[in-house]
Amino acid sequence: MGRVDSGRRGRDLRIGDPERERAIRLLGEHFSAGRLELSEYDERTKLAAGARFGSELDGLFDDLPGPRPFGELTPATTRPAPSVGNIALAVGGVALLLALVVLARPIGLMLLLPTVAIIWFMWRRR
Repeated sequence: MGRVDSGRRGRDLRIGDPERERAIRLLGEHFSAGRLELSEYDERTKLAAGARFGSELDGLFDDLPGPRPFGELTPATTRPAPSVGNIALAVGGVALLLALVVLARPIGLMLLLPTVAIIWFMWRRR
């Protein structure tokens, strides 16, 4: 694929739909506050929708006060690995389920669903 050089020096990162949507939402707030006329709002939202780089969005807010599209962004977070306690809870829950089903088949089957629900909720809370 051919590389297009638009004069950027490697410091400007590409943006995605969440950044474009945030910029359009912020423009809407400025429009609602009376800082932008309808024609300005329309033009800037079109430019924001077609933006590929962060600097293109920043340029739309040069003459506006308040938050910028990238002013409050935080790095993406990943879900932490399960702790030893979570793993122990899961193993204990499975062992309890097996014991209920094997040892007390009729009662175990009736208690299976509530036990699974309790274990699942405890797992999600951690």
